[in-house]
Amino acid sequence: MQFSIPATSENLERALRVSQAVNRVRQLPTVFVANPLLAVFVALVFWDRAPHDFLTITVGAMLVLLTPAFLSWRRLRKRPRPTDVSPGNERRAIIFSFFLGAIWGTFAWVLYPLGGTDERTMMTILAVGLTGGSVAFFSSSPVASIAFFLPTMAPLFARIVEFDTTEMRVLPASVAVFLLTSLFFTRTAWDQFVETVRILVQRDEALIAAQASGHQLEVALSRMQDLAMVDELTGLKNRRAFFDDAEPAIAAARRRKLPVSVALMDLDFFKDINDTYGHAVGDLVLKEVAHRITATLREEQIVGRFGGEEFVALLPDTTPAQALVAVERVRRAVGAALIAVPGGGPELRVTLSGGIAPLGEVDDLEEVIDQADKAMYRAKGLGRDRVEVFGI
Repeated sequence: MQFSIPATSENLERALRVSQAVNRVRQLPTVFVANPLLAVFVALVFWDRAPHDFLTITVGAMLVLLTPAFLSWRRLRKRPRPTDVSPGNERRAIIFSFFLGAIWGTFAWVLYPLGGTDERTMMTILAVGLTGGSVAFFSSSPVASIAFFLPTMAPLFARIVEFDTTEMRVLPASVAVFLLTSLFFTRTAWDQFVETVRILVQRDEALIAAQASGHQLEVALSRMQDLAMVDELTGLKNRRAFFDDAEPAIAAARRRKLPVSVALMDLDFFKDINDTYGHAVGDLVLKEVAHRITATLREEQIVGRFGGEEFVALLPDTTPAQALVAVERVRRAVGAALIAVPGGGPELRVTLSGGIAPLGEVDDLEEVIDQADKAMYRAKGLGRDRVEVFGI
């Protein structure tokens, strides 16, 4: 008869070990109360028939055996449920149960021949009750249960066969049937225990999987939202996000009566880069230029990519003259550093042209961007790699 933990999953094995340990801790108080009381009762019943030293030593041995278990129970009973338990915990429970059963078996072996019919009946009922209790209380630890009731019942069964085959011929057969049914119910209780824990583990795994799926969905939705608001290549705001962030900044500046400027910047001869080196190098150039723009402008200045090689910036609390200084810094930063080409090709130097337009009290942002666009194309017409201001 096998009672091993089914190795279907590590989670199930761990949950079974934990449940076994927790159930034993909950059931140990019954063991502490029942066994010493019954042992003292038996000693008193046989006090005039058995050697006093034997009775005293046997009851004392039981108390000595139960004391460490009692102290362990006191230490563990208020602790939170553990997440894992060592397999050695079950082995210790089996050893404890075996020695406790051996003490009762010693009682039965020595005392049974000394009693009359009443005392023998009492011993049989007591052993049967202990066996039934071990099956019921320790259903989660079947090996420990068997380790208790076999050492208890085997000596008693041998004495019954020896002394009661004449007067009570049915008694040995009854005890034998009881032992067999106890083993059967031990197995049945174990199967039910495993199935219960398996269902709980599967439920917990399903909940964890659902939570993980929910987290993955949340991450995916967040990623989709980011993609909807951010230009994936450069990491800058896309057109929609730029307008969403620009409107509150413009409204705040107008309330405080602060100037606002808009700058449009476009790389020079970018199509030649794509045609000569390929789109992969073109993408590398765009990312590097975007980095230089954001590194040069102030943090509160809103930068976006309008598509292709065109970039836009909203500069709150900035006059057109101040915006010209800021965008000139960007132009010089973009043109100053060379961009390495993958594969060992020659390094690239890129330039940009920019246009600036002021945003008045009632101006529409789209219209001002269009004015900055006209100023930028004037810069391109004047030879590129320069910045112009609309209306000047």
